[in-house]
Amino acid sequence: MKIKKEKIIFGVSFLFSIFLGYFIWGIIELEFVDRGIIGEYSKKNHHALNDILRYLSFLLFPTLTLLFYKYYKNQSFLSDIKIFFCTNEESVLEKSFKLNLFFVFLILLLLASFLSVNFSIPLIDSYHEGQRMSSAYKNFLDGSMWSGSYITVGIFYETLSSSIFWKFFDHVSIGIARYADTFYIFIFKLLSILFIYFLTKLTNLDQNKKIIFFLINSFFFVSFLNYEVADVGSISFREIPIILLLILFIFLISRKNSLIPIIFISVLTLLSMFWSIDRGLIFNILTLLILFYLFLSKRYLHGFLLLLSIAITWTSFFLVSKNEFQYFIQNTYLIYKEMSYVHGIIHPTPFSNEPNSSRATKTILLILICLLISVNIIFKKEYPINFKRVIFFLTLVSVGSYLYALGRSDGPHIKNSFGFPLITVLIFLTYLFLKNTKVNSKFNYNVFSSILILFIIAISEIKPSNIFSIKERLNEYFYFEDKIYLNENEKELINFLNSKVESFECIQLFSNDAALYYLLRKKSCTKFYFVWSASSTFNQARFIDELKKVNLIIDGGPKNDWDFPLKEKLYLVDEYIATNFKKMESYQSWNILIRN
Repeated sequence: MKIKKEKIIFGVSFLFSIFLGYFIWGIIELEFVDRGIIGEYSKKNHHALNDILRYLSFLLFPTLTLLFYKYYKNQSFLSDIKIFFCTNEESVLEKSFKLNLFFVFLILLLLASFLSVNFSIPLIDSYHEGQRMSSAYKNFLDGSMWSGSYITVGIFYETLSSSIFWKFFDHVSIGIARYADTFYIFIFKLLSILFIYFLTKLTNLDQNKKIIFFLINSFFFVSFLNYEVADVGSISFREIPIILLLILFIFLISRKNSLIPIIFISVLTLLSMFWSIDRGLIFNILTLLILFYLFLSKRYLHGFLLLLSIAITWTSFFLVSKNEFQYFIQNTYLIYKEMSYVHGIIHPTPFSNEPNSSRATKTILLILICLLISVNIIFKKEYPINFKRVIFFLTLVSVGSYLYALGRSDGPHIKNSFGFPLITVLIFLTYLFLKNTKVNSKFNYNVFSSILILFIIAISEIKPSNIFSIKERLNEYFYFEDKIYLNENEKELINFLNSKVESFECIQLFSNDAALYYLLRKKSCTKFYFVWSASSTFNQARFIDELKKVNLIIDGGPKNDWDFPLKEKLYLVDEYIATNFKKMESYQSWNILIRN
């Protein structure tokens, strides 16, 4: 009766803590500081930290409620916490022929699915694809990185990726740039299976149950993202560094000799920043938490080795990159400082009727469930300790991954944050189900495994004819002319502009249609090829300074409904252009401006 009363009190307290988080969401309102950036935040006097503090508060109160309940109920609370965080326990990643066989089978199945991909030809997204291809084309021509382009996402994702593929295949085309994304999706799926494979080895399930665990979770993880690069999935291939960190974390906690994972983690602290600035930030925060774990578990040598390796990695980049390191630091600092104000969308209040509130509420509640699972299993001695640590680490990844959606809280960004919390819950539920399932015979497992395999094969969309014709199909896809990706208006515009810009070494856009640089085979005269990103007064001043060497500007184009017009957003630049340039010619909604 006492236990029942305690549970009722906890249940009521827990629900109240969620209500408290909801209530505080509405009252957290930091004083807005005008940074001279026109955007939704400035129009509504919204501080960029509001959404982060609201989100963390919403998660904090229910989590603390559970911790207080555990402390009250469990006399060994502190010792259990100490064991979880401070004990160094080596796990044996045992070899299993059957598990290895299924692992190899899934890898081959994944490869066959990758080779079966149909290469669709949707029209070019002049904004998003233009952001990457135009920056990449400038790098392809002159090798410049941060010194030549103002990078908003990451130097590899935004600039080097397409350029490297173009150089590798010795041809420049939209098809090759898009194939790069298809390849990264394949790598992400491959790493997902690898992560589940190593995680499976940390479970204390018997061999047959391990196979079921591996097959179910591998299937779910790889299904979160398909090969249609234009589709928005529950997760993005931009999470590749995070998946790598999850794999390395397993090796770090399960083996005493951790030199190799330490070296890889230290190198990735830098490479993850190159890959994507937001993912790089989360990667480095998680690395810092790993460092704390190493010292808590008295693995001082490994902790110092990780610190030393990170220092060597970053120092080496500084020494080798010459002045690019300085541009990288300045570029990254400005993005962290300004980008939320440049393109931020205020996060919807949970449980409200605001746009995207339903999707946001579902994701945040799922993250909260991950936190509750992680806190709860800390005190469950029947779970393998390193398996519990991976679940806990996955939960931290889930909490961190939602920060991407707080900077721009639209539907696609919120949806992209759903994958990690979902796989965390699925992994736990699968383990819990298999752990508590009694088996009558091995035959039942063999039948169930066979059904799972047949189901995975059936939905893998493997097409033997596509596999055998992959070389011919790729050759055709790579060498499609750019015009096949354009609508009729865009084709006419490119034909018109080609003769006008032919004699210019570089051109400058005052338009969000960044793909024009690539389509016209011209590089940007300034760092700000992605004009929209230069919205702060500081960047507008830099933009104007670089415009002094520009002789031709193309402005105008179709109006967008996703942000404020450039003439309003970059008001200082617009004023400079109006004073120093005049209209030479117009075509459709476009203007060609030349210096007075």
